Amino acid sequence: MGFFGRVTAGAFLGGLAEDMKENREYAREKKDKIKEYLTQRGIERRQEVNKFRDLLDRSVDYLQSKDLDNRTINALLTDNPREVLRLAKAAQTAEEEGRLSTNILKQAVEVASDFEGEDVSPSELIKKATPYFVKGDMGERPEQVEQNLLQKLFGEKSSQDIMYDAYGESIFGDVTGADVFASMSAAPIKGRKEDSRTKVDLGLLSGGDADLLEIARDDIYGAYDKWFATKTDPIAEDGYTKQAERTSDPVLKKRILDNYAKLLKIQEEYGSDPYQYYYQLMLIHKDIAKNWFNTRPTYKAALSNTAFFPDGTAELFQGDEQE
Repeated sequence: MGFFGRVTAGAFLGGLAEDMKENREYAREKKDKIKEYLTQRGIERRQEVNKFRDLLDRSVDYLQSKDLDNRTINALLTDNPREVLRLAKAAQTAEEEGRLSTNILKQAVEVASDFEGEDVSPSELIKKATPYFVKGDMGERPEQVEQNLLQKLFGEKSSQDIMYDAYGESIFGDVTGADVFASMSAAPIKGRKEDSRTKVDLGLLSGGDADLLEIARDDIYGAYDKWFATKTDPIAEDGYTKQAERTSDPVLKKRILDNYAKLLKIQEEYGSDPYQYYYQLMLIHKDIAKNWFNTRPTYKAALSNTAFFPDGTAELFQGDEQE
């Protein structure tokens, strides 16, 4: 090759080398911009997740302050963490309206009998429920058109190829670009698990329809009024007076007459205060209210409503609920 040929070849190769350098710089700059974008999105993702963690922390603190046990809280955080937020909000509203009690709060959540997890710290479950990042799927590298040696050495990288490289690199420690990208569309707090068996009835906290609750309360009042009238009627066959007359057992007779005296004392002491009066009657004869509590949700809500009955009324029937 003559001098001119060598100069021409050198210029050609030099130009290719320069092109290769420019292509590498272009690819590096573009990848750096992609990583910068992913870094910013990753920071925003962390900030969003932290807000939900704080909200869950405050919701759990509130529910614990209302004596909701850790087993129930942990079951919710495990099976349906979003429901913790809804439960706390509903409970706060009920408290503001004077309807909240520890008993009604506990009734609002039904935990599977075989759930085990009360020994775990709620804060640990909150972190699991609000992952900063989810695992991203890199997939396969974009297919490349068949290239010869020079094209491979000096050809431009496609945008897809550059993105693939950026997504495969670290953004935050072991968190890759693909992880950040996948997390951008992921909910900051996990939803309900498919196999969840923890049930929440926010209707008990909302109080339901006020008119229906009042009807249920009046039905309960009426049933106990009828029962009281029958038991204290001296000529009613099912009354205490007739029952005492029919028995020859002195022990049984005394018990019947004692019950009769208790009813009259309750009427004398609490007759002008329905709030306490019907509660005292339930302490003596809970079967009427228990039947409704176990079979009628609205009546259960009424019996659990501290605006109608004293706090603890519903506890008279717990443990007796039908399976």
